[in-house]
Amino acid sequence: MLPSLPDRVGAPHWGTASVTSSPAGPAGVVFGAPTWWLTGSKGVLAVIGAGRDDYRVTQHLDDHYHFAGEQAVLSPDGRRLASVGRVTDLETGTSLLLPELGASVVVPQAWSPDGRWLAAIAYDAPLTLQPDGSEVPTPSRATLYVLDPGSGAQHRIADLDLGSVHDGYMVAFAPVGARLAYQSARTVTVATLTGKTVSRFVVADGDQLAGKGAWTPDAEGLTLVGQRRCCAGDSYPSRWQLRVVDPATGDSRSTPVLPELAGLVAVRLLGWAPSGEAVVAAFYPEPDIAVVGFETEARTLSLSHLQFTDYEWVRAAKVLAVGPGVERTLLSAPDQQVLSIDVADSVIASGQGRVGRPPHGIGGLLTTLLAGVAVALVSGVAALVVLARRRRPTP
Repeated sequence: MLPSLPDRVGAPHWGTASVTSSPAGPAGVVFGAPTWWLTGSKGVLAVIGAGRDDYRVTQHLDDHYHFAGEQAVLSPDGRRLASVGRVTDLETGTSLLLPELGASVVVPQAWSPDGRWLAAIAYDAPLTLQPDGSEVPTPSRATLYVLDPGSGAQHRIADLDLGSVHDGYMVAFAPVGARLAYQSARTVTVATLTGKTVSRFVVADGDQLAGKGAWTPDAEGLTLVGQRRCCAGDSYPSRWQLRVVDPATGDSRSTPVLPELAGLVAVRLLGWAPSGEAVVAAFYPEPDIAVVGFETEARTLSLSHLQFTDYEWVRAAKVLAVGPGVERTLLSAPDQQVLSIDVADSVIASGQGRVGRPPHGIGGLLTTLLAGVAVALVSGVAALVVLARRRRPTP
């Protein structure tokens, strides 16, 4: 079945089967939000089949939110989901633990095109006492590694500047040539998979690698994203610009020229459609919030979610295709049902969409439970009626 992107998705029902107990095979989309159910959905993600709308959910991964596309990323073929400290096989439901790397936590960032290698950041993050008496994990070191989850092979690439670490925006693998690009502070480095530097350049203040899809399909360009805080009349005065540069020098390339995107909390580049359009995750703001950006809560642990893509700021996420004079919606969902998202490379590369059929109603498990309660109530009432009749005195 050809991978395709559903045009609509929605919150999974409470009681949806899990990826471990009832795996449904390769996924095309993974997404998250904190309020799907009355009990909340912290630490839970939903995955949707690559070819049809089979919904599954992860188990509660731990006490953290795992934001799809930031701390949880699909392999290019959608067969595996890397999350904090582990990789889950979506065909078998089994998991492999990532090496601890002597760190407090290991957070996946991006997969190589062949699905063998996984870029991950190992954080040292001891708890520090805050003025309010709470203890918060605060990063003291962030080191980029390239790992082979299957064999356990690992390559240490570089220590990263703590003030500029934003999960989901740190690393991008080249489509060919066994290279990756990563950013530390204002320096973007292109390196081999063992960490040997190929090229290096400095970006303008505020510019950042645009996401896992930062390399252009021909491997001749790297995409940066920058924020412009303006403009009079905008309800949310923030505009994002994707800009393609030469990976050797950092000089701007003349093509492709991508439109400025207005009114968004954040933009992250997922990849490139066969038509040449950039496919981005776009995050829409809650009403009347302050403008946030890469500097928001810099130097905090991304996994603590105090930075600019925190669910506090976002009311909805969509997947858009953008190109010269083009901005069209590929995937959407009702507000509050999708606040973080990742899409498998194979789905983007297919260029295919489909009519999405998100869950509706109250779900099979809840229906069964309510039916059971109703039967129990009816049975109880019937038993009371019979008992009352038996106790009625004989005239």
